[in-house]
Amino acid sequence: MLMIGTDITLRLIITTQLLAMGAVRAYFGAPRPKERAQTREAREPVWLTCTIGMIALLNFGAIFAYLANPSLLRWSAFKASDVTRWLGIGLSCLGMAGEIWSAVALGVSYSPMLRVADEHVIVSAGPYRWIRHPLYAFWLPVTVGWGAAAGNWLIVVSGAALVFVLAVIRVPREEAMMLQGFGELYRNYMVRTGRFTPQLRAARTR
Repeated sequence: MLMIGTDITLRLIITTQLLAMGAVRAYFGAPRPKERAQTREAREPVWLTCTIGMIALLNFGAIFAYLANPSLLRWSAFKASDVTRWLGIGLSCLGMAGEIWSAVALGVSYSPMLRVADEHVIVSAGPYRWIRHPLYAFWLPVTVGWGAAAGNWLIVVSGAALVFVLAVIRVPREEAMMLQGFGELYRNYMVRTGRFTPQLRAARTR
């Protein structure tokens, strides 16, 4: 009975996190009318878009399957103690707080696509003061935390794979786009910050 109660509670927390993340990203990611005519996009190769889409579909499909009926993922479940599961949900809460913090700091500059609108600026508020890609950095603890809370390796592996593809393949394209759009301003920003973790050496010299 205790395990059933724990499972329902954890699923409710994950559902709340998803709703909060979805609301924030929908609000800031909605295209503004004047952006449509003043936007420069960096087109991703079809293979990269398809790869990211398939891994994301697998990851979120597994998450939603767990929320709807955990028995659907019994084949990929692993034994996790209540302590491990609660530590996992705590980790996901920290990561989700970072995700929301990052999206709010970006404001109208947030976009799920690779694009630079004329009104966009280089954001250096919130976590962007120290790292250039906090949305990706914070997503890893979110997805690993969800997998630990669910006791499911498919959620962990697919989430980690998604972060890996974004970090290793997409991020260099994003930075090339920003360099093209902002030039020396963004190059100087890169010197002061780390990609996914704070650049401690630069911080000590300031």
